[in-house]
Amino acid sequence: MNYIVTTTNITKQYKTTTALNNVSIHIPRGSIYGLVGNNGAGKTTLMRLLLGLQNPTSGQMKIADHIKTGAILESPAVYPFWSAKRNLKYQISLVDNPQYSASELLKIVGLKDTKKPVVQYSLGMKQRLGLALALVNQPDLLFLDEPLNGLDPSGIRQIRDLLIAINKEQGVTIVISSHILDELQKIVSHIGFLKDGVLIRECKSSEILDESLEKFYFEKFE
Repeated sequence: MNYIVTTTNITKQYKTTTALNNVSIHIPRGSIYGLVGNNGAGKTTLMRLLLGLQNPTSGQMKIADHIKTGAILESPAVYPFWSAKRNLKYQISLVDNPQYSASELLKIVGLKDTKKPVVQYSLGMKQRLGLALALVNQPDLLFLDEPLNGLDPSGIRQIRDLLIAINKEQGVTIVISSHILDELQKIVSHIGFLKDGVLIRECKSSEILDESLEKFYFEKFE
C-alpha cells in the first residue's frame, strides 16, 4: 500500500490532558480518509500535528516527500467585503508559480455569483470559497475539519459531491472529520475511529457497508 501519511504511536499532551495517546494511522495516497469521533476525541489535534502546526509530545510522523498541503480547520480567513474572485486573486498573488487562476478555481468548486461581497454569501457558498482557497497552492493532501457542519441537506449533498470530484479529478488525498456520520460514509474510502485520544479502529469503509456508520459507531464505541 502506498501511504501518503503514516504515524507511529504519536502522543500529544497539554499539561494534565492527553489529547492523543499512541495513535498510529495509515492514510493511503488518493484516498478520502474519514476521522470519526465525538467532541474532544482528538480529531482536530491530529490534523494540526499532521499539518505541522503543533509538535507531538512523542512518537513519529511520516509524510511523503514533496507534498503540498491545504486545510480548512475553521472558518477561512477572507476579506469579507471583497468578492470571492478578489479574495482568490489576492491569495494567488502570494503563491510562487500558481497553477490555477481565480476563474479556474471558482469553476472547480462551482461557485457562482462571485461579484457580491463574501459577507453576503450563504454558508454553503462560504464553504465552497474555503475549498477554493485551500486549493490555491494545488495541494496533494487536503485536511477538512467539519466541512459539512451547519449546512442544510442540499448543501451537504453539494459539498459531498464536490469533495468526491476534487478527489477524483484533481487527484487530491483528503482527510475529513465530521459528526454527520451517515453523510461521511458516502464520501470516505477509509475510516479511523478516535475515542478519548485513542485510535480504536482503522478500516476501509467497505468493511462496514452493511450497517450505517452512525449506528456502527455508537454501538461499538459509545
